[in-house]
Formats: sequence, structure tokens, C-alpha cells
Amino acid sequence: MVYLNFARKYRPQNFDEIVGQDHICITLKNAIKNNRIGHAFLFTGSRGIGKTSTARILAKTLNCKSPREYNPCNECTNCIEITEGRSLDVFEIDGASNRGIDQVRDLRESVRYPPTNSKYKIYIIDEVHMLTKEAFNALLKTIEEPPPHVVFIFATTEPTKIPATILSRCLRFDFHRIPVQLMVEQLKKIVKEEMLNIDDDILLLIAKKADGSLRDAESLLDQVVSFSNKSPSIVEVQKILGIIDSSYFFKASKAILYNNLSQLVKIVDEVYQMGLNVNEFLNGLADHFRTLLAVNLSGINEAMDLPQNLKEQYLEESKFWEAADLIRIMKILSESIAQIKSMENQKTYLELTLLKLGLMDKTVSITELLKTISGAKIPSSLIKTEEKTLDIFEPGNKAEPKKSVSKKRITENVITTNSEKDEKIFKDGITIKEIVEKWHIVIERIHEKNPSIANFLEHGKPVKFENGILEIHFSKDSEFHFKNIKQRRESVEKIISQVLSKEVRVKPIMSKDTTSTVPDGAKKSITNIVMDVFDGEIIEKREVKGG
Repeated sequence: MVYLNFARKYRPQNFDEIVGQDHICITLKNAIKNNRIGHAFLFTGSRGIGKTSTARILAKTLNCKSPREYNPCNECTNCIEITEGRSLDVFEIDGASNRGIDQVRDLRESVRYPPTNSKYKIYIIDEVHMLTKEAFNALLKTIEEPPPHVVFIFATTEPTKIPATILSRCLRFDFHRIPVQLMVEQLKKIVKEEMLNIDDDILLLIAKKADGSLRDAESLLDQVVSFSNKSPSIVEVQKILGIIDSSYFFKASKAILYNNLSQLVKIVDEVYQMGLNVNEFLNGLADHFRTLLAVNLSGINEAMDLPQNLKEQYLEESKFWEAADLIRIMKILSESIAQIKSMENQKTYLELTLLKLGLMDKTVSITELLKTISGAKIPSSLIKTEEKTLDIFEPGNKAEPKKSVSKKRITENVITTNSEKDEKIFKDGITIKEIVEKWHIVIERIHEKNPSIANFLEHGKPVKFENGILEIHFSKDSEFHFKNIKQRRESVEKIISQVLSKEVRVKPIMSKDTTSTVPDGAKKSITNIVMDVFDGEIIEKREVKGG
């Protein structure tokens, strides 16, 4: 007996068996019920989602001798002949092989003759977009005014290549990509029918790999069963199908989160040693961050196509990310995916992409910057002046940036204070009082070494220094800055120790007090913050007198 793969063996034989295309099946059944049969149908959509199967079912239903509930009976002579591909009244034509004008001329001659033993003479042309321009022109008149016994059913994956004159004469049906959960349910039916022992997590993996194509999912299941008739493990299935383990993506995202560049280089080496596809790795990593963003914004929901253990992992890791950072990462990955195909050395390009992500600073919004400014004791006239400078970055502002600010040149109004010139060295026995008084000097020194850390540290206030441990308190409205300092604690401790010439350990604490914890001496002007963010430089200083 000839072996039939799952895609052929479990091909739908009536409208009710078609998966994920209810909108089309209901419309066709109603058309048959009301005797509103069009003379030309166009089925469009990606591969493996039921276009040709639906065309055959429609052909069987139209010619069935005893239809049931507007479905073919699959028992009469006409249904059996169409199913087996030997009907004299239903012609399946490959548009890629019969694309010339001569074949279309033969078709035009054959439509004149009535069907042999059926109600309709039906022409199913697959991949119709492959026909030549001359063939389409020759077919145009026949499609527009065919004999009453003729029905055309066209199927294509690229409707944009079909002339508008043909499209306008057809009833168009757009087939959708099949959702993962529906594919999993269909695979479960096959597994049950074949008496196989395959876990649901493996079926979910297969369905996601199929990318919306049920035919691909059934073929992949066939491949897995061929490898192991018993119960394959998820690791074995990943190797068979070339699927990258999600643990690589979690390792990569954690390395990016903690700026662990050596770990990122190691991951690239592992990807190449295992022979994994670079494009698939980047696509998988982009999908990983997309899932993190979705969980970060709305939490876990039933619509997410994830095993339970992965849901818990995503829920835990998403707590460490800000949505703005995830969006920036996804943008960089999208650009890399588009460019890497043209790169000769893909390994180096992959390393550069991951290292770029690993070196990326955390996002600071204008709102966060303004929170820092809101408590600064500076003249109101100065604030207004500098707010106008920031206004050019707001959408809808018609002021020309060149007249106010440029990327590298910024005009600044500053108040000269003695504290800015204070360069006194700390005493050997440092006290918390001395640290508080000179905190602005600490911030300035840190800013020279790492502006990003200085910006976050400005939102904290030194409260206690004992046994080499410096407690820095952050208010509730500075939670973002608290998290960043906590994540970069080692770097912060190293820089503060260099500035104070004493080994210091940092203990960031989230204060219960809702008031701002930013020391007055550590306040920075809007201009300084804009310089940090936009990499500007001061070209002019003017002292502002009075308050």
C-alpha cells in the first residue's frame, strides 16, 4: 500500500473540516444555499492554508449528486472522481507549467462543450499569477462572459501580480494564516488518530515553526514521527527541526541587560559551533524581545503561544526591563535582520549587533529629566529660557532648531556659584555630613567618567555612611533610577571609591517618603541634561544676575 503523508491523508474533504477559514466557508455555503454561484473565484493567501483544498471542496459541492448541509457527500461518483483527481468535468491546471497563450487558447476551446455527467465544468488554476500577460489577455473575455455551465477557481500566493482587469471580474476570498492554537488542536487530532505519544509542548513547537501553514505543520509532525515512533523529547525535536532553544535567547537578553559583553561573544560562538542559522537566531531573538515587551506592558495572557514554564520565565524577566529599552532593542534587531542577508561575514555582523545592544545605555525620557529639574532652586526666568530650548524637541513645534539649539552646539545660561569651583580634597576620615556637603562634587566627578551613571545617581540622596557602606535613598518617583543604580552597583561603587579615594560599598534604598531625594547641590540645569542626552557642547556662558 502506498504511504500517504499526514498532509495528504488528513486533507479536509468538506467545508466543516477546513481549519481557520470560517469566514470563507460560511460565505461559500450561503452562496450555494441561495443559488448565488459566481462564475469566477479568486482564492489568495500564503502557502499551506487551504486554498486548493477549498477549491476542490467547492467543486465537489457544486457537482455533488446528493449534498448534505451544503457539503459534498463524498460518496457519489462525482465526489469520488474529483477526490481522486480523475473527473472529466473538473480540471486542475498548474499555472506555472501551463502559462503560455497556446494553453489558454486550448482552454477557451474546451469551455464551449458542456460537462459530461455533472452540473458544472470547473477549472481550478493554481498559482494563476504565473500566467503570462498574453495569456491573461486571451483569458479575459472568457472570464468576463463564460458559458453558464463553467466556473473558474483561481488560487494564488501573489495576487498583486494578477492584472486588475482579471481581479475585477472575480469574487476574491483572502485566506488567513492559521493561528497556532488551531494548528495545535489539529495536530492533536492526528496524534490521537495515529495513536502516537507526543507531548503538547512539542506540538506547540511544531505549530510555531510552521509559521501559519497547517500543511507545513503536518509535514513537520511527519518528520518527527519518522525520527522516533515512540516519544521524542523536546530537545530531540529541536535538533530535528533546526529550532533554536529558547535558553539561548534568555541568556542573550540577560547579558544585554547587565552589559556582559564577554557572554554575548560566547553566545555567538555557541551559535556557530552548533551550526544554527544566523537569520533564525536574530529572528528568534527579536521575537523573544517582542514577547518580553508584551508581557511588560500587559502581563501574561492566554493568547500567548507559550508553554507554562516559559510563561513564568518571561513574567519574571520582564520585571527588569523598561518598555522604551525593549522597543529600541527590537528596532536595532529589525535593522540587523534586514541587512545581515547581504553580509559576507555574518558571524562578525552578529557579534557587532549583540555588542551594540550590550553597550546600549538605558533610556531616559524627557519626563524623567523634567522631574530632576522641577526641584532646582534657580530663577524662574532661567527656567523659562531653558524650557524654550527644550520645546524644539516637542512634536508640532514650528520653531527652527538651528536658531535655538543644534546637536553639537548649545547656548547656556548658568548661575556661577562658589560650589562649582570648590575642588577641596576630602579628609581621610570621611563623614556622611562631608559627603552630603560635597555630593555635587562627587556627581560632577562621576559625570566625567560615566555621564549615564551620574544622571541616575543625581536622583538619590546620601543618608548614611558607616563601615564603608554608603546608603543612597531614592524617592518613589525615582524608581527607574533606583533600579538602574541597583543593577550597576559594581560600576557605581568603583567610580565613587575613585572619587572619594576610599573603598566604598553602595547600598541603594527605595525611600517610603514620596518627596524628592535629590540634594539641592546636585541639581543640574536643563541645558546640562540636554547636553548629556544629545551630546552637545557649551559655546557660550552668561551669568544671570538677580532672582
